[in-house]
Amino acid sequence: MAEELPASSVPTATVTADNSSGQTVASVEQTPILVDQASIPAVIQAMTLDEKINLIGGAGAAVSGAAGGTFAIPRLGIPKLTFADGPAGLRFGSTANKSTTGFPIPTALSSSFNKDLMYNVASAMGKETLDYGVDVILGPALNIHRDPRGGRNFEYYSEDPLLSGEMAAQFTKGVQDQGVGVSMKHFAANNQETNRQSVNEIISERALREIYLAGFERVVKEAQPWTVMSSYNSINGPFSAHNSWLLNDVLRSDWGFNGMVMTDWGGSKNNGIAMLKGGNDLSMPSLNAVGKAAVKAAILDGSLKEETLDEAIENILNLVVKSPTFKKLSTVDNSKLNVSTDLAASDAQLSREAAPEGMVLLKNNNKALPFDKGVKKVGIVGNSYTMPSCGFGTPASACTTDNAASKMFLMGTGSAYVTPTQTVQLPEGLKNGGYLPVNTNATGSEMNENLTADDAAYMAQNSDIGVIVIARGSGEGADGNATTFEASAKESDLIEKVSDAYHAVNKKVVVVLNVGAPFNTVSWRDKVDSILLSWQPGMEAGNALTDVLSGKAYPSGKLPETFPIRLEDAPSYANFPSSDGNPNLVKYEEDIYVGYRYYSTFKVKPAYEFGYGLSYTMFDYSDFKLNKDTLSNKIKVSFKVTNTGTNVGKEAPQLYVSAPDGKLEKPAIELKAFGKTRELKPGQKETFNFFIDPKDIASFDESTSSWIVEKGTYQFKIGASSSDIRGTLDFKVDKDIVAEVDNNNGPDVELDRLSKFNQ
Repeated sequence: MAEELPASSVPTATVTADNSSGQTVASVEQTPILVDQASIPAVIQAMTLDEKINLIGGAGAAVSGAAGGTFAIPRLGIPKLTFADGPAGLRFGSTANKSTTGFPIPTALSSSFNKDLMYNVASAMGKETLDYGVDVILGPALNIHRDPRGGRNFEYYSEDPLLSGEMAAQFTKGVQDQGVGVSMKHFAANNQETNRQSVNEIISERALREIYLAGFERVVKEAQPWTVMSSYNSINGPFSAHNSWLLNDVLRSDWGFNGMVMTDWGGSKNNGIAMLKGGNDLSMPSLNAVGKAAVKAAILDGSLKEETLDEAIENILNLVVKSPTFKKLSTVDNSKLNVSTDLAASDAQLSREAAPEGMVLLKNNNKALPFDKGVKKVGIVGNSYTMPSCGFGTPASACTTDNAASKMFLMGTGSAYVTPTQTVQLPEGLKNGGYLPVNTNATGSEMNENLTADDAAYMAQNSDIGVIVIARGSGEGADGNATTFEASAKESDLIEKVSDAYHAVNKKVVVVLNVGAPFNTVSWRDKVDSILLSWQPGMEAGNALTDVLSGKAYPSGKLPETFPIRLEDAPSYANFPSSDGNPNLVKYEEDIYVGYRYYSTFKVKPAYEFGYGLSYTMFDYSDFKLNKDTLSNKIKVSFKVTNTGTNVGKEAPQLYVSAPDGKLEKPAIELKAFGKTRELKPGQKETFNFFIDPKDIASFDESTSSWIVEKGTYQFKIGASSSDIRGTLDFKVDKDIVAEVDNNNGPDVELDRLSKFNQ
């Protein structure tokens, strides 16, 4: 509970207020006014019980089209705050007609492996958020890519908690350095859309601590987000918004989070009592009259302590005094329909520059990319695709490609969809780059997956290279399936016809994957010369893609998740999106073996491994060194990366560790650090120094609720991917190290956990 301060220690005012019965109270002297953090205790003391209960339920936003806001209490100097989506750019409802910059989807940004880039993009988002008078942007979203079918994977960063956490920490720093807040979400384990509001996920504490909570922990400790958003789902019983172990014990006690926790929209289930006891401060978008009445009755009968309510009020007011609205750093102008001109121009350029850094070159035979200097006419053709779920508040026009060659998916839908200040599709981008797009047949009809062999021959005869765009939309509200993962019969036929036609006249074929999740290339990849994973690259898609195809820019992305050969190869396959025939139950039986941890440990060959990505040049790794060969505290890993090719480029080196099994079994490899070179010209090199401490390589021991490094011989593996290891360094741990102790044991769960010892 907030410490009580005398009213005379803070500014006061003479005001008129309404009491809970609606009657006007006479003029009150010495009413505290909220002016700073020090004034909060006196303001809480002056609040009526009804005012407190109103404040823990959200209210409409001051900025039209925003997602919601907080309750205002003018007599105490408490203003209304405004919250707006989202993780891929500032979002307003489609009817608000407010435009912002559409950046590449978060998975694409994560593919860059570039923390500086992530910071710069987030800084731009923060400036736009401030420009519109919004206080908190509802992101970053950093749930784990547990299964390739996860519907909102595009909105999240990676299957790996380190990569997710580092990118989300940079997002948080970038936004909050502009004086606005973030809401780190969805805490926790919001890894599917199917039955997301009712599903109970059974997860071991080790898997939670090492995989599903680890990224959130990193953001809290490195960046101190202003707010956290609890998820819809239940974890081992309680809903996340009611889960005291998750919110009080782990988030606040173990990690030291001192900000405000809000629910996802409707996540409190209008149960304000359970929400408050669980450590959730604010019910969004509101708390209904029944919920408020229940809280009041519980306070009055003593079943809910008023101190618990006051703690939530204190957390909310701490957010208020940090906000730009409170500090009058921005103003609300609901006639404003676009970001300021200088921001619009610079942020559009940033979006264009960011996209190539996340594009992943999956195949490049015969130097199909970049285009030869003789290429002038580019044949483009694509599929038509309509999304299974459009995502709330997204215009229908954004949920179908019509024809992917002329209308790519620029971003995902739902809370991640923004109304962009401008859009550039591929034909326009090619024209801007000095190329002539050829995307119609002999009769002038635009071609798609229904093209004939004659259409394909016409394209090949009338262009210098063929580009096939295969698209899949991504959106909130539905998970993927075999249809979203596999090429359809028509798409396979399209690829075969176009490839045969171009190769018959000795010309090359490039496939662009305009997707937000893994897509199966195995059945057709041998038919084409090059495959470029563009993801959903933002509003500048056409320009950015043309920059990469032409060689004006270069792809330097690495896969942030494994691309399996079959969906059935995913370790979560049998338990996604449900278990045991119960639609509201999911057992995380794969345990800690998520993504590449599973594929590398159990030797399951993927189509493309985590961290994979080709380049227009070549890189050599050398001079691998440790500053000592025994780990007791911090150890330094050093190496050099040299551009040994003929083109400029950037490389993203990755540091993995292989740990010995002891009391706890370990995955074959785990990512422990990563980086990105500056742009290297041929012959240039860059030295990397990664510092690793015991907590970085520790495993969570449920029996002692501690992070331990077991004695034995370990190995650092430095590589260009999780499989392409370029150098190894051994080091020893002479005795068991307890790196950290967490004082709050999670609940025991019954789970048939995957183990490499029971196969």
